[in-house]
Amino acid sequence: MFESLTNYFVPNTRESAQTYRNKIGVFQGWISVGINGLLFFVKIILGITIGAVSLIADALHTLSDVVTSSIVIWGFKQAEKPADVEHPYGHGRAEYIATLIIAILLCVAGIEIIEVSIDRIRNPVWDLNKVKWWMITLLVLTIVIKEFTARFADYLSSMVASGTLHADAWHHRSDALSSLLVVGALVAGKTGYVSIDGWAGLGVAGFLMYMGFEIAKDAVDDLIGKPPTTEEIETIRHIVMDVSGVLGAHDIIVHSYGQDKFVSVHVEVDAKETTATAHDISEEVEELLEKALGVEPTVHMDPVHPGNPLVIKVQAYLEQHWGDDSRIKDIHDIRVVETDNHRVILFGINVRVGMSQSKIVECCKELETDLNGKFSGYDINIKVSPLHRY
Repeated sequence: MFESLTNYFVPNTRESAQTYRNKIGVFQGWISVGINGLLFFVKIILGITIGAVSLIADALHTLSDVVTSSIVIWGFKQAEKPADVEHPYGHGRAEYIATLIIAILLCVAGIEIIEVSIDRIRNPVWDLNKVKWWMITLLVLTIVIKEFTARFADYLSSMVASGTLHADAWHHRSDALSSLLVVGALVAGKTGYVSIDGWAGLGVAGFLMYMGFEIAKDAVDDLIGKPPTTEEIETIRHIVMDVSGVLGAHDIIVHSYGQDKFVSVHVEVDAKETTATAHDISEEVEELLEKALGVEPTVHMDPVHPGNPLVIKVQAYLEQHWGDDSRIKDIHDIRVVETDNHRVILFGINVRVGMSQSKIVECCKELETDLNGKFSGYDINIKVSPLHRY
């Protein structure tokens, strides 16, 4: 059903995936604004009529959904803007800002509701005689509508991989759950437990603040920059290694700006290849990455000497004696420089994520000492890649 609704209102034409994604986000935003606007008026009228703080708080929660859904629309509208002089990487991270604003509003609403709820626990003042069963039934209907909207938003978020729509879905669901608490409070109130109204208000507030914190955490992580997943790195490595002439791939970096991703990778090629051949290899790597993953790639070429007997010997020794070391994830770019003034063995390593600087230094010293004993007369130069490179 969700798929049919989406295809009817937002048909997937020949436009770009990013344009279609933004249309889906704006579509969900307007659905939320319409439904939440209607439900707010229903709840606030009932809440004022009855005098129940939990129901008024729930109405304000629904009103906050109207605001946050408007922010969702703003976020996707901003993401549509192309890159410009002031924002050379586009406006994709505006979506994360929208998500963060949603989270802050949830927490603020939660704090305000806590204050009112504590006062209502101490001084229960609402009129039980005004609570009618048809009012409770109407609230149950709003719960069903909100859960339906949440599931639709969840469907759309998985469809276009949007954290903002996922946050909006949970905002709808939190509203449904808070309404469920209100229904419980009204039913309990009709049986004489008037103070339950305030306790239900506290429950709504607690849930609001918890969801706000969780959503904010994800948004901040995205804004600061999260590391790529192991699957992303291995996919990139596999694509690069499939190109003829590539001997190795390392120092893979992925930067995300919304759905726009920028990838840089160091590619090892035989130093005997001509400059033109190395350039053709880099062009092919960039073309394949862009076509397969929709990223903007940058390729750095590392010339190596795979046929050098000493390089072969160093590589075999490192694989045999250091290949199983849990501190080292990868050894790459092995080279040997032999001139009248210098005899140097150079290579790079990737260390395990989470290692302290002192542990990294200790590991490098152990490596250097071991290689000095095996390959006397050579200086050892080890380059440790930053932790965000793989």
